[in-house]
Amino acid sequence: MKLFEQLRRIALQQNEDSEFPTWLLSDILAIADKPDRYTDKVQLVKQLITQIGNYDTYAGAGCFDTSVSAETIGITIRQIVTK
Repeated sequence: MKLFEQLRRIALQQNEDSEFPTWLLSDILAIADKPDRYTDKVQLVKQLITQIGNYDTYAGAGCFDTSVSAETIGITIRQIVTK
């Protein structure tokens, strides 16, 4: 499924290009590796992809900051893996 390939690609890219946490990467790759298990969570996976793209180590530092923190991404991951 292309959506889960996109999830893998953006997570690996953020890990290489920024200070994206390795502990989040392993959880994200576990989701990307099992698309059949998470087909009912497509909307959350799309949200996760957007959040990863907007990840910033210093999220929330500005008044109108649209960046996303590791904590927010972790919450979305938990929503995906929890049935």
